[in-house]
Amino acid sequence: MRCAIDNLLVIIYVLAMAVVSGIILNKLKIPAIIGYIVTGTLTAYIFGFRVQDSVDLNEAAELGIVFLMFMIGLDFSFKKITQMKQEVLLFGGLQIGISILAFFLICHYLLGFNLDTSIILASAVSLSSTAIVLKSLNETNQTKTPMGMAAVGILVFQDIAVIPILLMIKILSNQDLSMPEMLLHTGISAVIVLLLLILPGRFLARIVLRSSAKMKTDEIFVGTVLLIVLGSAYLSKYFGFSLSLGAFLAGMIVSNSPFKHQVASVLVYFRDLLLGVFFITIGMQVDVVFLAKYFIIILILVALMLCIKTLIMFAFLSLFRGAKVAMRIALSLSQIGEFSFAIFLLASQHKILNLGLDGGILNWIFGSEFVASITPNEIYQFLTLMVIFSMVATPFILDRLDICVKFALKIFRIPLKIAKIGSKAGMGQKSQQENHAEVVICGYGVLGKRVLEFFNGCDVRTLVVDSNYERVEDGIKKGCDIVYGNITDKMIFREIGIEKSKVVILCVESPMAIEKACRHIMDITHHIRIIAQTEEDATEADLKGIGLYRVINGSREIAEMLANSALEAIEDSKEIEADELKESGDSKKTEDKN
Repeated sequence: MRCAIDNLLVIIYVLAMAVVSGIILNKLKIPAIIGYIVTGTLTAYIFGFRVQDSVDLNEAAELGIVFLMFMIGLDFSFKKITQMKQEVLLFGGLQIGISILAFFLICHYLLGFNLDTSIILASAVSLSSTAIVLKSLNETNQTKTPMGMAAVGILVFQDIAVIPILLMIKILSNQDLSMPEMLLHTGISAVIVLLLLILPGRFLARIVLRSSAKMKTDEIFVGTVLLIVLGSAYLSKYFGFSLSLGAFLAGMIVSNSPFKHQVASVLVYFRDLLLGVFFITIGMQVDVVFLAKYFIIILILVALMLCIKTLIMFAFLSLFRGAKVAMRIALSLSQIGEFSFAIFLLASQHKILNLGLDGGILNWIFGSEFVASITPNEIYQFLTLMVIFSMVATPFILDRLDICVKFALKIFRIPLKIAKIGSKAGMGQKSQQENHAEVVICGYGVLGKRVLEFFNGCDVRTLVVDSNYERVEDGIKKGCDIVYGNITDKMIFREIGIEKSKVVILCVESPMAIEKACRHIMDITHHIRIIAQTEEDATEADLKGIGLYRVINGSREIAEMLANSALEAIEDSKEIEADELKESGDSKKTEDKN
């Protein structure tokens, strides 16, 4: 009982520290990720609690990466690759390939790490932070600019590359089988996993999601989504792969279904919560004494890494984009990403992080005795702290990107003429047309269908959201752009990118749903115009108080139309009567004359 109370106090402290550090770092415009890491470090330092002491905490932390990979799978499709083939395949492939080669040469031949460790380090350092960079691009509306598209394309390729990197660690750590045997075993297992998940999984997932959606119960739908994610992850783990691979494939399967946005809105809370746990566990592994001892060395290594990574990306990007654009992309992606934590952690658990016998330049600078005394745990500490420091530096770089670009071009003495070849390619590539709906119609009932029919005759792109799957199926068959989603859930509006639309039309009957949806939309953006329809005067007054563009009282409008029609009918009847009287009078006069 005493132990349970102590653990509860630790949990309360962790939550309190997470909230306080989150508020402080938010004021400084530093990502919440850093707040979680700081919380973990302080928790371990004050309470002496280590993540190694809790198996449950480790497993919960791993689930954070699982849900993150599933969400990345939701956004990944072959259609997206086709649309951004230069940015994803060419830029992403060059960035990963050249960066891994350069950092491998540095780690193996200069620093003296052994072959396996050098491969892992080079692969991890080549990755950038999807969470931080994408958040910044979305906030500054740069995702559709040449700079933003190139950055997003490279990040997509990096996220996909995480899967083979994690598999590579499993291969390198297996000492029981030879390399050919291991590759054969891995290949066969991969084929089995792909056959089990991709082929039947595509149909099974849709059937299960369709059935749960028809139940119209949120709890069943949430349970179904969790079953798909965790079931796919377990299947992948069962055949010797990482949990993340199964989750990523499951995300790809669901990405082409009409449930994509609702699934994402359901899982975002699980992802954020468990990712928070993951970064807290990373913070718990930071040795404060070690940090204080090697603080200056870590800063120097981080600065060198940022410069090398920036130069590598700038070197090839300047051939395709202008110098300024290329440098903006390179600086934006110069940090080490959150997936590197998972890679270093897995490599540390499999005891792959080791220096070679010669120690490279470290042997020459510090001596062989110092090199021999460096433990795998110290290497892991160095790497973890380098990732943290590079991520802390990123928001400051992104907020002052133009200044940093000018400074970098001046320091590296790179004349703008260098990019004339690339600038020609970049000049013809203006920001792509925003591929989002101008008008979002919430509800595909009788009213929603009538509204959509009107827009079908106009050159306006629409998106329909409805929580009734039978209606969604009907809309899909008719070829309209419709997704399954519950408008009383705020995250569905984030998932469909409501802030990029111009107008929202609410065609639902429930006053509560209308009011909730309005408040959710207004929380996300104040620049969109909301048009709502209601039958109740009280609801109309409440909605007008929120600040909607227009509120149409359906019953009043219909009543006015009916009354006006009645008045017109009365006028018509009066005119008819007058005409009849006139005709009868004329006929009477004619008879009298005769």
